[in-house]
Amino acid sequence: MAEKVIDIIKELGVAVIVGDFDNPGYYAPELNAIYIDEKLDECQHEAVLLHELGHAAKQKNEIELYNATKTMKLKMECEANRYMISYLFHRYIKYTGEEPCRVDYLEFMRQNDIPLRDENIVKEIIADY
Repeated sequence: MAEKVIDIIKELGVAVIVGDFDNPGYYAPELNAIYIDEKLDECQHEAVLLHELGHAAKQKNEIELYNATKTMKLKMECEANRYMISYLFHRYIKYTGEEPCRVDYLEFMRQNDIPLRDENIVKEIIADY
């Protein structure tokens, strides 16, 4: 696990539990704990962990809002995806040395296993970088 991710976990005071779960990942705000399914490969594990850290960082005390409506749930899931993708993009730029405006966003998405449904988030992150 990257040192930066460990720093985020420590900063948020989140417990990370890996085990045999039905979902790839889940953030339990009442326990400030993230549950990650042990069957995920390393890339999936990192993406799920970053997504759930997005919930912990941005929505810790908003569980009622998350459960209020489907629209709010989708909005908050999108926000957690943005958190994950932003981290991955920053690391990609640091690793490749590419200018953000020259990044082939589809290649970035492919390398990081980001689904096409998040294409607009990727484009926005690149534009705002």
